[in-house]
Amino acid sequence: MELVPAGPDVDNRAVLEHGNILYFPPAPGGAGFPIPSAVLDALTGTTQDARAIHKNIAYKPNKDAVSGLVDKSQTVATRDAMRDYSGRALKFLATILPEYAAMWKVDYASFRSIEERGRQLPLTKRNDLLHVDAFPTRPVFGDLILRCFTNVSPSQKREWLTSDPFPLLAEREARNAGLEGYAAKSGSAVESARRAAWRALHAAGVPLVDRSPYDSFMLHFHDWMKANADYQKNCPKYRFDLPPGSTWLVFTDVVPHAVLGGRLAMEQTVIVSRKSMKDPSLAPASILERMAGRNLTS
Repeated sequence: MELVPAGPDVDNRAVLEHGNILYFPPAPGGAGFPIPSAVLDALTGTTQDARAIHKNIAYKPNKDAVSGLVDKSQTVATRDAMRDYSGRALKFLATILPEYAAMWKVDYASFRSIEERGRQLPLTKRNDLLHVDAFPTRPVFGDLILRCFTNVSPSQKREWLTSDPFPLLAEREARNAGLEGYAAKSGSAVESARRAAWRALHAAGVPLVDRSPYDSFMLHFHDWMKANADYQKNCPKYRFDLPPGSTWLVFTDVVPHAVLGGRLAMEQTVIVSRKSMKDPSLAPASILERMAGRNLTS
């Protein structure tokens, strides 16, 4: 996998779908899109809740709300700053990836204010271990997780570690991680009964999360990768130091990644429809469905 500088001759979708990082180096006015100094000042003055329950300060566009703050008096300023970043990032993404924007779902933005090196978190929440992303409360049903990161530190690089992307990862490790067991549930009587029960409870207003077999496997795979000492030690590794002022885009469920060091980074997530991909066969769900020989997402 590669760090591919953006440019007029670059096929942005192809770069991302093949498991590379699309990179925008520091530039006057901002890498990719400008972030006003007032927004940066508001964010760097916030105090994050360092407990494991809040890995980052999160902004939820659908609710126009933030979480993860210690000092609640900072809520309005932080929310306004993160709303500004989120809007600018989404406009930027829609400009360079219009095919995705036509069908995507806007997810959370986040501000990563705490130094990653040496951070004490439970194993499954650690950022310094290679993993692919999956959201416990927001299943994607075969769509993809695209994230736009910006290093807003004035002086500190963001230290990233990656490994071979999902096609190679799945070939080497998905069966070892128990793919067949999760695939066996797809279309089974037990799975059909579970989905029927979920629909009934959902209609009654019970806040339960419904997941496809694909989502359940990816959540398990996320944890399995972090706990697998052999994978962490012996998989291929590629290191990238992202300088202050840079922006980069990556499908974080396609590219195994870890953050070794750095603080003060912004991020906006969108859920990209598999149907809007240039090559839907490269989606993690498509790869796992071919391996399993059955649909995992309906």
